Amino acid sequence: MNRSVRAALLLLGAGLAALPAGVALADPADVPVEPRSQPPYPDWMSTLIGTLRQRDPPAILMGDSLVAGWPKDLAGTLFDAEPVNFGAGGDTTANLLWRVRTAFGRGMALRSALLLVGTNDLPKRAPEAIAGTIGDILSTIRADAPRACVTVVALLPRRDGGTAYATKIRAINDRLRSMASPRVRVIDASAPLRERCPATGPCDLYKDSVHLTRTGYELVTDAVRRAQQQAPCS
Repeated sequence: MNRSVRAALLLLGAGLAALPAGVALADPADVPVEPRSQPPYPDWMSTLIGTLRQRDPPAILMGDSLVAGWPKDLAGTLFDAEPVNFGAGGDTTANLLWRVRTAFGRGMALRSALLLVGTNDLPKRAPEAIAGTIGDILSTIRADAPRACVTVVALLPRRDGGTAYATKIRAINDRLRSMASPRVRVIDASAPLRERCPATGPCDLYKDSVHLTRTGYELVTDAVRRAQQQAPCS
């Protein structure tokens, strides 16, 4: 792929799109595996996509704005090396699959990865399609970095969308659990969020209906770390 074509493709929404309550939940069979078209990726992400293979990081976080906003000091406690944050606000599972396929390459020495993505797919895709694309991301990681131990964080609760979103999240997470293997840990870190946050009203763990405060990240990080310790990769 020449540079001009690559530059034209490096596009993504910066910032998680709002998902209002009552939005229609259409279920198209599939969506294109491509970056979001508007607005473009920030320059640092475009550069990271183009150079990640050469950097060959030992550890990485991958996902949407929930990953992009993970405090660096907290994320670092989940790895035995300083991780690269490969989170991009607005990413769907198909967007992230495109970025992984574009940035990764065979023979990477990646040892540890954390994956959290899927909340941006909820308005328009069926649970089986969302989980299926996450499975494709895992397949790409396995092919390019077979030694990597991958932690898949199940979708976290949202504070909008009512029972429609909650039902879809449960269905996706049920499918994710079936993807566990000796090199893939699937962790549900949502219990502390559900326990501390009422169904309605304010909650100090969320900035809005989707994004976490630092306190929220602290609880999720603790839950992920404990689960990693209890189920090390083999």
